Amino acid sequence: MVMRRRAVFLDLNGTLVLPLKQERLSDLTEIAGAADAVVRLTEAGFICPVVTVQSRIAKGLFSMNEFLDWFRDFSDGWKARGAILVGPYVCPHRYAERCECGKPNAHLYDVASRDHHIDQSRSYVVGDSPEDVRAATNIGARGCLVRTGWAADPQVVAAAASDTWYVGENLGDIVDRILECEASRA
Repeated sequence: MVMRRRAVFLDLNGTLVLPLKQERLSDLTEIAGAADAVVRLTEAGFICPVVTVQSRIAKGLFSMNEFLDWFRDFSDGWKARGAILVGPYVCPHRYAERCECGKPNAHLYDVASRDHHIDQSRSYVVGDSPEDVRAATNIGARGCLVRTGWAADPQVVAAAASDTWYVGENLGDIVDRILECEASRA
């Protein structure tokens, strides 16, 4: 029998990188402290799948292959620093399109869970939107809202409140809370 692993599913734009809506992939820059936070998760034994909606693909601003190449370079740079990301698990559709892979649907989280033997009930989802934390509820994980993206707006925080386990100012703040929670369970 395969051991089921704990995960922290991570959104990309607004959680790990900015801006929220890039015109080019070269516009994306790391949010200060995000890589260090993922290093701490990696060292604590969490797997960190990146689950992201990249509607700019459907809009023709860049292709899926261009995005995957960008992500490979991005995650290789983080890996060299000790921050291990897996994926990405990408919804390339526009928000208004009905698709099985868009957030808050469970599809991409389920695929990542199968690929990496993840126990969703022992896992967390971190993102900056109500859809991210609603996805956590949909898969039975704990939803963490980070205020570095859309959730910098108090109305977004209010809209996500019913699905949110914890609200953090940045990813490091959320990782502190996750590690505290895990230590108290042990």
